[in-house]
Amino acid sequence: MIIDRLIMKNFKRFRQQEIRFRDGITGILGNNGTGKSSIVEAIFFALYGVQATGILSEYIVSSFAGPKEKCEVRLDFRVGGDEYTVLRTFRKGKAVLHDATFYRAGKLRATGVSQVETEVRRTLGMGPVDFRNTVYAAQKDLLTLLEHTPGKRKEWFLRALGIDYLKNESDRLLKERIDAKEQELRLREGELKGLIDRHDPQAGQLLAGSADECRSTLSQLAQVVDGHTAQRQALVRQMQDFSKKKTEHTRLVERHRSLLAEVSGLRNQKDRVTAQVAAIAGQEREYRQLEHDLAGFETKVKQLSELREQRVEFDRLLSDYRVAEQECRDIEARIERERGRRAALDRDAERLAHLERGVREHLGIRDDVCGHSLEEEVASREARIIHAIGNISARLEHLVNERRTIVSDWNMIESAGPDGICPLCRQKLGTHFTKIEDEFSSRLLQVEEDALRACGEEERLNREKELIIRQRPALQEIREITERLKGRDSIDAELRELSSRLQVKKASIATLRDRMQKMGFDEARHILAEKEVAELERLHRRFVEIGRVIAHADALKGQGIDLDLRIGQKQEELAAVKDQIDQSGFNPDDGILLEEAISAVDSAIRASEAEMARTRERLRYLLEMLERHRNEEDAIANLKRQTSALGEETVLLRLTRTMIGEYVLYLMQVVRSRIEAEVSVVLGEITGGRYEQVLLDEDFNLLVRDIDNDYPIERFSGGEQDDIAVALRIALSRYLASLHQVHESTLLIFDEIFGSQDEERRNNLLSALRTQESRFPQIILISHIPDIQGEFSNTLMVEMGSDLSSRVQEVT
Repeated sequence: MIIDRLIMKNFKRFRQQEIRFRDGITGILGNNGTGKSSIVEAIFFALYGVQATGILSEYIVSSFAGPKEKCEVRLDFRVGGDEYTVLRTFRKGKAVLHDATFYRAGKLRATGVSQVETEVRRTLGMGPVDFRNTVYAAQKDLLTLLEHTPGKRKEWFLRALGIDYLKNESDRLLKERIDAKEQELRLREGELKGLIDRHDPQAGQLLAGSADECRSTLSQLAQVVDGHTAQRQALVRQMQDFSKKKTEHTRLVERHRSLLAEVSGLRNQKDRVTAQVAAIAGQEREYRQLEHDLAGFETKVKQLSELREQRVEFDRLLSDYRVAEQECRDIEARIERERGRRAALDRDAERLAHLERGVREHLGIRDDVCGHSLEEEVASREARIIHAIGNISARLEHLVNERRTIVSDWNMIESAGPDGICPLCRQKLGTHFTKIEDEFSSRLLQVEEDALRACGEEERLNREKELIIRQRPALQEIREITERLKGRDSIDAELRELSSRLQVKKASIATLRDRMQKMGFDEARHILAEKEVAELERLHRRFVEIGRVIAHADALKGQGIDLDLRIGQKQEELAAVKDQIDQSGFNPDDGILLEEAISAVDSAIRASEAEMARTRERLRYLLEMLERHRNEEDAIANLKRQTSALGEETVLLRLTRTMIGEYVLYLMQVVRSRIEAEVSVVLGEITGGRYEQVLLDEDFNLLVRDIDNDYPIERFSGGEQDDIAVALRIALSRYLASLHQVHESTLLIFDEIFGSQDEERRNNLLSALRTQESRFPQIILISHIPDIQGEFSNTLMVEMGSDLSSRVQEVT
């Protein structure tokens, strides 16, 4: 795999950056914290997503990005002469948005995170962990390879090769499965023992015999119930005949009672008619007197009608007059309120001018900024101040972290002393101690001066922000007064309209007053006429009532004769019904005897059915017990099969665990032999054939052949140890590549491998890496040491700008 181009947008500290990679050794240089390692993380992110970077998703998107902006990384690379491009975007807010696309020779091959990952794995031949171990070597990797502590080197190799994961995970999974199977086996054996202890093999025959007896009893009881049922049906038919006779007898008795009531009612009605005819003779004299008193009734009613019409018109005019007066008072009150509101707005206008002058004086705002734009100007100024304070806070935080790192590094070097070993590069400090001390002091002083300048600027901005905060009540009042002044024109228009309406209402009141005076309505005359007409109407109603009674006298006499005829007919019908009742021969005691017989038969049926229900329940219980007995037999047979199978499976799992342990030992031997061969070839290339044979023991301790004997790496010089470590790390990369069937040239990345080494050892490492350019056309070295800038074929300088964003510049 060869990288051609990397484009980053809003990735960590990079706003917008394009980097082109060339063949040969490329150096990525810059101070700590400028974003050198972020370039490597961007490559891993483009290929495999967030998890491959080893950083939290919260820190992927740049802090400079807006809330709706997203991170975007594009990587162009070549494999086997084919050109590929992978484009990945990411944004994390309320919901995570993660997308990717994959191109080959400019044609879209896959979209979506999962499909792109599948295509990347197929193209590169490995997943994210193996890819990182193949192409990327951190500073701690080389330090670990030179580690003298027993077992450390072996742990690192097992982890890098994935053997520890194979061993530990397989052992854990098999142990969990063995424990689970043994626990299940114990449970099944306990269940089997419990079933065998409570199971009686003879119970099945006893239960089957009892069930047959219950079936025979049910058959006998069913015959008894059938006999009682036939007897009851015969009694029910007799009861139905008795019910028909009873219904007919009841109907005749009710008819007899009804006829008696009708005859009594007709006689009472006849008596009332006779009394009414006698009373009519006395009312004829009253009728003639009323006819004389009502002689002038129609004239009086006509006069009252005219007075009522006059009263209605007068009341209407009076009501309109009172309504018009009330409307005038309402309009005058509204005029006074509107005049008060206009006076209050005049005072608000004076207050507004005063507040605007105060805000301009306190904040130093020019007079050419109009009052409507004053609040926008203040808000814009406050936003700029807050943004600047945020940038300074981030700068201060970065300076504090940088100072803490410098102090920590210096404390470790100072504790080692001039005669000690550098904890960063594991080499003796010697004469470099004083130079390193001056370098750290200069860096610390520069950081502190930058921090003081940033604090002074932050204090000044906070004072400006406090002035703006103090003016917020005045700005709020300005906003409220401006909103109220918008209604001044509407108030003036309302006053003009109300004055016009008041004049119209006053003219209407004068007109209504003249019309009421001209009408001349007399209230006392109207009341007297109402009383006279009311008395005459009462007499007229009595006159009409008596006239109807007198006219009804002849009809009453004819009604009396008709009542006498109807009474005779009802008495004849009454005698005929009495004869039918006497001839029916109905006896109520017959029904009582039939009901008692039916009740006795029902009791016998219920007793037989209850006995049948008890027998059925017993039969059901016996069948359930028989079914349970058979289920227990099936369960015992099934548990025996399960315990046998679980025992066999446990034995197989234990055997598998043992075989995997033996396989891991075999795999380690194979890997060691392969790595021995690879590292011998690489070391021979690096040293020009001086050292061509390397041995690895079971703990991955290195022995290098020198002339005619094998020596541990502690015996060699610091530069030779660097060569051995680089050869061993490169041999691991070549082995992992061949393990994944990747036989083409690829890149190799070393991160901070120089540490605090002197110039001679750095040059030795660079010479060693140049011998591998035929196998690794692209070798990328990341370092914070500026002195080695001219040692590379290509150099990329990473710097931090004034806005705290990182930038990459190619140095020619």
